[in-house]
Amino acid sequence: MAYEQSPSLKTYEQGLPSAPPPDTSARRKWLWIIITLLAVATVALAVVTFARSTAAAILVGTGTVTGKVVDESNRPIVAQIFVLHTNIEATSNPDGTFEIHGVPAGQQAVVVAYQGAGREILVDVVAGARVHMGTVQLTATAIPLTEP
Repeated sequence: MAYEQSPSLKTYEQGLPSAPPPDTSARRKWLWIIITLLAVATVALAVVTFARSTAAAILVGTGTVTGKVVDESNRPIVAQIFVLHTNIEATSNPDGTFEIHGVPAGQQAVVVAYQGAGREILVDVVAGARVHMGTVQLTATAIPLTEP
């Protein structure tokens, strides 16, 4: 405490005051704001880190499904991947690979579709684990045109 802010003896003529006067300095207010912001950031970082962890996936009961999609010539293709009875969908990368996070644990039907052709594959998803479907080969079929 600076000398100028020190109490005088006249302040204590009647005895000790019941409580010290509150420190309303701007520096102290900023210090509390910074401490609060750091605490909030720390909690947010901890929540995000936990949410991306294997432990969270096990608690929630979700896993990850990976694989690769190729055409009949074994060339990678960009296909749509769906998990039936969920809102989970993804698109494979240009190299044909895909990775779907948050797939519910248990047996799931995964549909891989490309230009009207599709294939359904049953996958046993383990909570907190990564399940590799392998390479999914899609073969285009001729669809007859029907006239009404």
